[in-house]
Amino acid sequence: MAPNSVTEQRRSGFCRAAALFAGSLVLFANAAAAEPIGLGWPQPNGPGSPVYITYSYSNLLDGSFFLTSPDEFRAATEEALRLWAAYAPVNFIEVQDSGPPPSDSPYLADHHAQIRIGHQDMADLANAYYPGVDGLAGDVHIATGIPWTIGEGHWNFLEAITHELGHAIGLEHELVEPAIMNPSYPFHRFQGLGSGFLFPADIRAEQRIYGVGVGSVQPLDPSPEPTTYLLVGGGLFALFLAGRGRMRLSPSGVLTAASLTSLVGRRMTRKHRR
Repeated sequence: MAPNSVTEQRRSGFCRAAALFAGSLVLFANAAAAEPIGLGWPQPNGPGSPVYITYSYSNLLDGSFFLTSPDEFRAATEEALRLWAAYAPVNFIEVQDSGPPPSDSPYLADHHAQIRIGHQDMADLANAYYPGVDGLAGDVHIATGIPWTIGEGHWNFLEAITHELGHAIGLEHELVEPAIMNPSYPFHRFQGLGSGFLFPADIRAEQRIYGVGVGSVQPLDPSPEPTTYLLVGGGLFALFLAGRGRMRLSPSGVLTAASLTSLVGRRMTRKHRR
Protein backbone atom coordinates (compact mmCIF):
# COMPACT_ATOMS: atom_id res chain seq x y z
CA MET A 1 0.00 0.00 0.00
CA ALA A 2 1.27 3.43 -0.88
CA PRO A 3 2.69 5.62 1.91
CA ASN A 4 0.45 8.33 3.34
CA SER A 5 -2.73 6.40 2.56
CA VAL A 6 -5.34 7.30 5.15
CA THR A 7 -6.50 3.67 5.26
CA GLU A 8 -3.06 2.37 6.21
CA GLN A 9 -2.49 2.13 9.94
CA ARG A 10 0.63 2.54 12.04
CA ARG A 11 1.12 -0.42 14.32
CA SER A 12 3.52 -0.93 17.15
CA GLY A 13 3.92 -3.83 19.47
CA PHE A 14 6.04 -6.47 21.16
CA CYS A 15 7.49 -8.80 18.51
CA ARG A 16 7.86 -12.41 19.63
CA ALA A 17 10.80 -13.07 17.31
CA ALA A 18 13.43 -10.94 19.06
CA ALA A 19 17.01 -10.80 20.22
CA LEU A 20 18.38 -11.41 23.70
CA PHE A 21 20.05 -8.42 25.28
CA ALA A 22 21.37 -7.98 28.83
CA GLY A 23 19.29 -10.88 30.09
CA SER A 24 15.97 -9.51 28.92
CA LEU A 25 13.98 -10.01 25.77
CA VAL A 26 14.43 -6.98 23.53
CA LEU A 27 11.40 -6.61 21.32
CA PHE A 28 11.43 -4.21 18.43
CA ALA A 29 8.36 -2.50 17.07
CA ASN A 30 6.46 -3.79 14.12
CA ALA A 31 5.59 -0.46 12.53
CA ALA A 32 4.23 0.61 9.17
CA ALA A 33 4.21 4.10 7.69
CA ALA A 34 0.82 5.75 7.64
CA GLU A 35 -0.94 9.06 7.93
CA PRO A 36 -2.51 9.23 11.39
CA ILE A 37 -5.02 11.84 12.47
CA GLY A 38 -2.33 13.51 14.57
CA LEU A 39 -0.21 12.58 17.53
CA GLY A 40 -3.28 11.60 19.54
CA TRP A 41 -7.05 11.42 19.49
CA PRO A 42 -8.97 14.61 18.61
CA GLN A 43 -8.85 17.29 21.28
CA PRO A 44 -10.90 20.17 19.80
CA ASN A 45 -10.04 22.68 22.52
CA GLY A 46 -6.34 21.94 22.49
CA PRO A 47 -3.89 20.48 25.01
CA GLY A 48 -5.05 20.64 28.59
CA SER A 49 -8.73 20.33 27.67
CA PRO A 50 -10.72 17.11 28.15
CA VAL A 51 -10.51 14.43 25.49
CA TYR A 52 -12.94 11.52 25.46
CA ILE A 53 -11.94 8.08 24.21
CA THR A 54 -14.28 5.11 24.07
CA TYR A 55 -13.04 1.59 24.69
CA SER A 56 -14.51 -1.92 24.67
CA TYR A 57 -13.53 -5.55 25.06
CA SER A 58 -13.90 -7.42 21.79
CA ASN A 59 -13.13 -10.94 23.02
CA LEU A 60 -10.65 -10.40 25.87
CA LEU A 61 -13.20 -11.46 28.49
CA ASP A 62 -14.34 -14.66 26.77
CA GLY A 63 -12.60 -17.01 29.23
CA SER A 64 -10.01 -18.35 26.78
CA PHE A 65 -7.06 -17.99 29.18
CA PHE A 66 -6.45 -20.62 31.86
CA LEU A 67 -4.24 -18.57 34.22
CA THR A 68 -6.14 -15.29 34.18
CA SER A 69 -9.87 -14.80 34.69
CA PRO A 70 -12.04 -12.30 32.81
CA ASP A 71 -12.42 -10.29 36.04
CA GLU A 72 -8.62 -10.07 36.37
CA PHE A 73 -8.24 -8.98 32.76
CA ARG A 74 -10.86 -6.27 33.30
CA ALA A 75 -9.29 -5.09 36.57
CA ALA A 76 -5.81 -4.93 35.04
CA THR A 77 -7.06 -3.03 31.98
CA GLU A 78 -8.89 -0.50 34.14
CA GLU A 79 -5.77 -0.05 36.27
CA ALA A 80 -3.69 0.61 33.15
CA LEU A 81 -6.26 3.11 31.87
CA ARG A 82 -6.25 4.90 35.24
CA LEU A 83 -2.47 5.25 35.04
CA TRP A 84 -2.73 7.11 31.73
CA ALA A 85 -5.71 9.14 33.00
CA ALA A 86 -3.84 10.29 36.11
CA TYR A 87 -1.50 12.72 34.33
CA ALA A 88 -3.47 14.08 31.36
CA PRO A 89 -7.12 15.06 30.77
CA VAL A 90 -7.86 11.79 29.00
CA ASN A 91 -11.25 10.31 29.82
CA PHE A 92 -11.80 6.66 28.94
CA ILE A 93 -15.43 5.58 28.58
CA GLU A 94 -16.32 1.91 28.22
CA VAL A 95 -19.06 1.07 25.71
CA GLN A 96 -20.64 -2.15 24.53
CA ASP A 97 -18.43 -3.79 21.95
CA SER A 98 -19.32 -4.01 18.28
CA GLY A 99 -17.30 -4.67 15.17
CA PRO A 100 -15.47 -7.63 13.65
CA PRO A 101 -13.39 -10.19 15.58
CA PRO A 102 -9.83 -9.06 16.38
CA SER A 103 -7.47 -9.12 13.41
CA ASP A 104 -4.99 -6.87 11.63
CA SER A 105 -7.40 -6.25 8.74
CA PRO A 106 -8.73 -2.69 8.39
CA TYR A 107 -12.45 -2.10 8.90
CA LEU A 108 -14.74 0.91 8.92
CA ALA A 109 -14.87 2.91 12.13
CA ASP A 110 -18.68 3.37 12.02
CA HIS A 111 -19.76 3.71 15.65
CA HIS A 112 -17.37 1.18 17.18
CA ALA A 113 -15.25 1.95 20.23
CA GLN A 114 -12.06 3.85 19.44
CA ILE A 115 -9.99 1.32 21.41
CA ARG A 116 -11.09 -2.32 21.14
CA ILE A 117 -9.14 -4.81 23.25
CA GLY A 118 -8.97 -8.48 22.33
CA HIS A 119 -6.81 -11.49 21.56
CA GLN A 120 -5.91 -13.34 18.39
CA ASP A 121 -3.40 -15.85 17.05
CA MET A 122 -0.42 -13.79 15.93
CA ALA A 123 3.36 -13.66 15.81
CA ASP A 124 3.58 -10.67 18.17
CA LEU A 125 3.21 -10.98 21.91
CA ALA A 126 0.95 -7.95 21.74
CA ASN A 127 0.42 -4.99 19.47
CA ALA A 128 -1.56 -1.81 19.26
CA TYR A 129 -2.55 0.62 16.54
CA TYR A 130 -1.99 4.34 16.89
CA PRO A 131 -4.89 6.82 16.70
CA GLY A 132 -6.24 7.05 13.18
CA VAL A 133 -9.32 7.29 11.03
CA ASP A 134 -10.56 3.74 10.53
CA GLY A 135 -11.83 1.06 12.88
CA LEU A 136 -8.46 -0.60 13.41
CA ALA A 137 -6.97 2.61 14.82
CA GLY A 138 -6.47 2.32 18.58
CA ASP A 139 -7.14 -1.42 18.71
CA VAL A 140 -5.06 -3.51 21.11
CA HIS A 141 -4.34 -7.21 20.58
CA ILE A 142 -2.61 -9.77 22.78
CA ALA A 143 -1.48 -13.20 21.59
CA THR A 144 -3.90 -16.02 22.27
CA GLY A 145 -1.13 -18.57 22.78
CA ILE A 146 0.69 -16.77 25.62
CA PRO A 147 0.10 -17.87 29.26
CA TRP A 148 -0.74 -14.37 30.48
CA THR A 149 -0.81 -13.73 34.22
CA ILE A 150 -1.51 -10.72 36.42
CA GLY A 151 1.00 -11.27 39.20
CA GLU A 152 3.39 -14.20 39.27
CA GLY A 153 4.55 -15.58 35.95
CA HIS A 154 6.69 -14.63 33.01
CA TRP A 155 4.11 -12.84 30.85
CA ASN A 156 2.55 -10.09 32.94
CA PHE A 157 -0.62 -8.78 31.30
CA LEU A 158 -0.73 -5.62 33.43
CA GLU A 159 2.68 -4.55 32.15
CA ALA A 160 1.83 -5.42 28.55
CA ILE A 161 -1.57 -3.71 28.48
CA THR A 162 -0.16 -0.54 30.05
CA HIS A 163 2.47 -0.40 27.29
CA GLU A 164 0.02 -1.14 24.47
CA LEU A 165 -2.54 1.37 25.69
CA GLY A 166 0.24 3.94 25.56
CA HIS A 167 0.53 3.26 21.84
CA ALA A 168 -3.27 3.31 21.48
CA ILE A 169 -3.36 6.91 22.72
CA GLY A 170 -0.46 7.97 20.51
CA LEU A 171 2.82 7.35 22.36
CA GLU A 172 5.90 6.10 20.54
CA HIS A 173 8.56 3.85 22.03
CA GLU A 174 11.00 5.50 24.43
CA LEU A 175 14.54 4.49 23.43
CA VAL A 176 16.68 6.49 25.89
CA GLU A 177 15.19 6.76 29.38
CA PRO A 178 13.58 4.07 31.53
CA ALA A 179 9.90 3.92 30.62
CA ILE A 180 6.93 1.62 30.39
CA MET A 181 7.12 2.55 26.70
CA ASN A 182 10.59 1.01 26.30
CA PRO A 183 10.44 -1.50 23.40
CA SER A 184 11.47 -4.35 25.68
CA TYR A 185 9.56 -7.02 27.54
CA PRO A 186 9.43 -8.48 30.10
CA PHE A 187 11.01 -6.28 32.76
CA HIS A 188 8.91 -7.75 35.61
CA ARG A 189 8.23 -4.25 36.89
CA PHE A 190 4.68 -5.02 38.08
CA GLN A 191 3.89 -7.58 40.75
CA GLY A 192 0.11 -7.77 40.49
CA LEU A 193 -3.00 -5.62 40.64
CA GLY A 194 -2.29 -2.28 42.29
CA SER A 195 1.41 -2.29 41.45
CA GLY A 196 1.32 -0.42 38.13
CA PHE A 197 3.07 2.89 37.60
CA LEU A 198 4.43 5.18 34.90
CA PHE A 199 7.95 6.60 34.61
CA PRO A 200 8.60 10.35 34.20
CA ALA A 201 9.42 9.75 30.52
CA ASP A 202 6.00 8.17 29.96
CA ILE A 203 4.23 11.06 31.68
CA ARG A 204 6.12 13.69 29.69
CA ALA A 205 5.36 11.90 26.42
CA GLU A 206 1.65 11.77 27.20
CA GLN A 207 1.52 15.39 28.31
CA ARG A 208 3.28 16.51 25.12
CA ILE A 209 0.23 15.22 23.25
CA TYR A 210 -2.69 16.02 25.57
CA GLY A 211 -1.34 18.58 28.02
CA VAL A 212 -1.40 18.49 31.80
CA GLY A 213 -4.55 17.49 33.63
CA VAL A 214 -6.47 14.64 35.18
CA GLY A 215 -8.82 12.36 33.31
CA SER A 216 -11.04 9.48 34.33
CA VAL A 217 -12.03 5.88 33.62
CA GLN A 218 -15.73 5.12 33.33
CA PRO A 219 -16.32 1.35 33.04
CA LEU A 220 -19.68 -0.21 32.41
CA ASP A 221 -21.20 -1.57 35.60
CA PRO A 222 -21.49 -5.34 35.11
CA SER A 223 -23.82 -5.77 38.11
CA PRO A 224 -27.30 -4.24 38.51
CA GLU A 225 -27.78 -1.57 41.13
CA PRO A 226 -30.04 -2.35 44.15
CA THR A 227 -32.83 -0.30 42.61
CA THR A 228 -32.73 -2.61 39.61
CA TYR A 229 -33.43 -5.61 41.83
CA LEU A 230 -36.37 -3.76 43.38
CA LEU A 231 -37.79 -2.92 39.96
CA VAL A 232 -37.37 -6.48 38.73
CA GLY A 233 -38.91 -7.88 41.90
CA GLY A 234 -41.85 -5.52 41.64
CA GLY A 235 -42.33 -6.40 38.00
CA LEU A 236 -42.35 -10.12 38.72
CA PHE A 237 -44.89 -9.61 41.50
CA ALA A 238 -47.10 -7.68 39.11
CA LEU A 239 -46.80 -10.53 36.63
CA PHE A 240 -47.82 -12.94 39.34
CA LEU A 241 -50.97 -10.92 40.02
CA ALA A 242 -51.66 -10.58 36.32
CA GLY A 243 -51.35 -14.34 35.95
CA ARG A 244 -54.38 -14.74 38.31
CA GLY A 245 -53.10 -17.91 39.86
CA ARG A 246 -52.12 -19.63 36.61
CA MET A 247 -48.56 -20.09 37.82
CA ARG A 248 -47.65 -23.65 38.80
CA LEU A 249 -46.14 -24.18 42.21
CA SER A 250 -44.01 -27.06 43.33
CA PRO A 251 -45.49 -29.52 45.86
CA SER A 252 -43.89 -27.44 48.61
CA GLY A 253 -45.68 -24.33 47.38
CA VAL A 254 -42.52 -22.70 45.95
CA LEU A 255 -42.57 -20.93 42.61
CA THR A 256 -40.49 -22.99 40.18
CA ALA A 257 -38.09 -21.64 37.59
CA ALA A 258 -40.04 -23.41 34.83
CA SER A 259 -43.32 -21.74 35.77
CA LEU A 260 -41.64 -18.35 36.10
CA THR A 261 -40.02 -18.71 32.69
CA SER A 262 -43.34 -19.72 31.19
CA LEU A 263 -45.14 -16.71 32.60
CA VAL A 264 -42.43 -14.25 31.69
CA GLY A 265 -42.34 -15.71 28.21
CA ARG A 266 -46.05 -15.00 27.83
CA ARG A 267 -45.93 -11.50 29.22
CA MET A 268 -42.59 -10.13 28.06
CA THR A 269 -40.28 -10.16 25.08
CA ARG A 270 -36.57 -10.02 25.50
CA LYS A 271 -34.17 -8.03 23.42
CA HIS A 272 -30.56 -9.02 23.75
CA ARG A 273 -27.99 -6.65 22.35
CA ARG A 274 -24.27 -7.19 22.28
